Amino acid sequence: MFPRSPRPRLFLVPLLLALAPLTARAQAPAYQVDTNSSRVYAKVGKASRIGHEHGIQGNFAGGKITLGGAGELVFDMRSFVADTPQARQYVGLPADFSQSDAAKVNANMRGGEVLDVANHPRATFAITSITPADGQKAGEPGRYQLDGKFTLHGNTQPLRFTATVQQTNRPGVLHARGSFSIFQSSFGITPYSALGGLVKVADQMEIYGDLTLVPAR
Repeated sequence: MFPRSPRPRLFLVPLLLALAPLTARAQAPAYQVDTNSSRVYAKVGKASRIGHEHGIQGNFAGGKITLGGAGELVFDMRSFVADTPQARQYVGLPADFSQSDAAKVNANMRGGEVLDVANHPRATFAITSITPADGQKAGEPGRYQLDGKFTLHGNTQPLRFTATVQQTNRPGVLHARGSFSIFQSSFGITPYSALGGLVKVADQMEIYGDLTLVPAR
């Protein structure tokens, strides 16, 4: 009898190469966003001599991420509130702000001319990859590069930024912080203006994520 040919084993090579990323991703630690303690903040500048800069805060509706893998973050746009002391302090603005002015800002921000939260109650960041940026093992503290697509106001744009992950004093719980800037006009939003443009907010805005990550159930 002739010996069996070793060639069929060669077909295992591409199969193993294809399965390797899936195996690595399955072993990477998965977390979910603690929506009770996680927040998103934004700083909106002004594009006119008069007017104010604004600090905004909001909640996450949910989210899951796998360090070294992928994930998704969901933002509750209906929860966004402008110019609270906490939000203004977080983005580096004076904490005190007129409550009557804040109420007007909120009405404009949530209304149909800007965020239109009635028709777009959520924004999402669909993360295609979360890659260690400091050579650390997936799941360990350090910087991570996040790549994906950000959907806001019904419009989607590619997004990449770096977040820092740290251990907390709670076993298995991590703290993640990162920021990125967007142009409102890129998402179909016209920056608010009034008085014929004498009062106008900047098109570019900075968004900050401050997340508590707990092991996924």
